[in-house]
Amino acid sequence: MAADTHFEVFLKKNRKAPWTLFEAQDDREAAIRLAHGVFAKNKTGSVRVTKEVYDEDARTFRSVPICELGAEKFAADEEKDGTASLPCLSPEDLSKPHARDTIRRVLTAWFERLQALPMELLHRPDLVEKLEASGTDLQGAVQKVAIASARDSDADVHGYVKQLNELVQMALTRIYQDARAQRLPDYPDSKPFKDIASEIHAGDQRAYLLRAAMANRLKSARKYGDKLDALLDMADKLGVEGPVRDFALAEIDNYAAEVISFDAGMTALLGQCRDSGEMLERLTCLFDGDPGAEAINYAPGVCKRMARYIGKSEVDACRSVIAKALLAELERPKRLRPSSLSEELRLARELAQKLVMSPDSLLPTDALIKAFAARSARLLHPETIDELLKHARDPDEEVERLLALEENIVGETNKQKLAGFVQGLLGSQTVLGWYLRGPGKPLERLASLTAHQRRVLKGHYPAREKAELASAIDALGMKIIDESKILNAVEAGDRPALDKATGLLRLATAGALPAGQCAQDAQARALRHLKSAAGASEAATAEGKAKLKQIQTMLVQLAPRAKAA
Repeated sequence: MAADTHFEVFLKKNRKAPWTLFEAQDDREAAIRLAHGVFAKNKTGSVRVTKEVYDEDARTFRSVPICELGAEKFAADEEKDGTASLPCLSPEDLSKPHARDTIRRVLTAWFERLQALPMELLHRPDLVEKLEASGTDLQGAVQKVAIASARDSDADVHGYVKQLNELVQMALTRIYQDARAQRLPDYPDSKPFKDIASEIHAGDQRAYLLRAAMANRLKSARKYGDKLDALLDMADKLGVEGPVRDFALAEIDNYAAEVISFDAGMTALLGQCRDSGEMLERLTCLFDGDPGAEAINYAPGVCKRMARYIGKSEVDACRSVIAKALLAELERPKRLRPSSLSEELRLARELAQKLVMSPDSLLPTDALIKAFAARSARLLHPETIDELLKHARDPDEEVERLLALEENIVGETNKQKLAGFVQGLLGSQTVLGWYLRGPGKPLERLASLTAHQRRVLKGHYPAREKAELASAIDALGMKIIDESKILNAVEAGDRPALDKATGLLRLATAGALPAGQCAQDAQARALRHLKSAAGASEAATAEGKAKLKQIQTMLVQLAPRAKAA
């Protein structure tokens, strides 16, 4: 009895989560090292390594636990007596999108190693031979699908393994028989693709035969980038509109979508990007179908070619893959611009405006908001905040930078957290000392605080945090007023009472005093002068009436500010 062996690492993220296959390894020690690494990153979970030995007689794998980490032990599957039932019943079913996607996922490493595609595998005997000769690749793929299928059904893994093996054998037999009977068409370079597509379109089994012809042509394209160029060359040669073009272009789209579904294929399309931000820019331009976008000027030529077809709405499958890649990249923990936080903020804001403000069924608004909220949360890590405040001229600029961050983050929880950072900064002794006794005139520092408060009130903080921030800025302003006696200086001297009242109100209305207690203090002082005997006497004169009218205008202006604060 022959046996093939590999080792599988399973992860259970928490007590309620299911066991999931994390990765398969050929080497025992490598699998155990991987298990310890996974467990180190998932301390609340559990990890298990099994030795998988293929039993040729039973045509299934036998599992033996060799390493278990964490509180949860991998319980044996409960006895299941149901009948395995796969959604794919015939070789033709394997060509359907869902089946091809499953084939891609369980054989990703093998496909990328050969720079091949699921569609090619289903139509090229030479690839089938390589897969059969690869050892555990095919058996491991069958086992993965069987485990996943059995998890949510009443049939056991063995039943699914048996059914999958039968399906695979039928598919392989079909390819070999079609090759021997010369039913798989060639695609010689000398024959225009339009002519080949027209001939196949006029007969039976059109999709199968055209895919086989395309697979034959792609055999000479060794790299994913070469395959994309070859596929777009086929599209370029289809000519004007018509049923043949629509038929052939749909298959070209399916093939190209498979190429860029692989990481190596997406790299071939986008080129090497210096960071996650550049990758997102190129993906966004592709998704928009904009071949003239600056972001793809330095991408491979195939990127611009693909953008043209996307712009004409002719490769919907490719656009769908690009949308998924775009969302996935947004959700990654990588910084968009590791070298420059200011550039990262600018880019994140531009991407958010461009994507969220232009809703598309492939990029749901709620999914985008969730992705940008997750990215915003990473901008609020203490080390990122430290980087943001680094090299600020003074505490006032630190406050300004933190408040400016609000325009670049998404999510109520994130804005609450940012408000906490601002509150902490405003309450620090360094900031307090600078505003009370810093350089410049007290009125200049009060004016800076007023601008900060105005920014807070225009922002999109939650109501409670907005009110607390505005109040904290106002309270700091009152400390400046008490320390500097600035309002006392306005009231001092022998000037007329109405002039003193006007001066006090002008400070409040001209943006020199924060709304709240600061403005109310100035307003209360002004009203005392207005109601004093000297004020009443002045108001009775012609000159005083003009001053009184100006005072009344400023009091009206202060009313909404007091309400907002």
